[in-house]
Amino acid sequence: MVRTLDPGVDDAIAAAALALLTERGFARMTIEAVAEAAGVGKPAIYRRFSDKAGLVAHVISRQLPVLEPPDLGDSRAELWGAVEHGLPADGPAYVGLIGGLIAEQDCHPELIEAFRRYVLIPRRATVRSIIERGQARGDVRGDIDPDAALELMAGPFLARVFAGLDTGRRWRRAAFETWWEILREAK
Repeated sequence: MVRTLDPGVDDAIAAAALALLTERGFARMTIEAVAEAAGVGKPAIYRRFSDKAGLVAHVISRQLPVLEPPDLGDSRAELWGAVEHGLPADGPAYVGLIGGLIAEQDCHPELIEAFRRYVLIPRRATVRSIIERGQARGDVRGDIDPDAALELMAGPFLARVFAGLDTGRRWRRAAFETWWEILREAK
């Protein structure tokens, strides 16, 4: 018989890990402290994650909504969905968390590598596939590299977060319209 894991325990572990990561940083966060704060034993954590880096990558991924845009037959709508649901709601908090990972990379390269492997690369692949689908339909310019195209949207978001400027829905809509004008195939 396969035993299922309690989602309430999952949530408690993730919340405790996020709080401790924010408060202490990766180096000073321990599995023991997460277990204590979550009210579980260490085995409950190790049944879910092989190591601290995997736990932190999971916690970070939970800060982002699931990015599984359907094929709507409309490249513009699919890309807007990726922007609307793909960019983190709280840009400064998210960038701060990622900044902490980058700051730890010399001592804990496994942490940023776990973030890249489990969070960043899969999300980039999803957006790239939407762009490629749009290129195949003839909606998106074929002369733009899909990776460069997605970076044309991510870059302004990060720049605004660093500058302390708003990245809310109104800005996202305006930035998307500009981005779409650059990407769309002239008819």
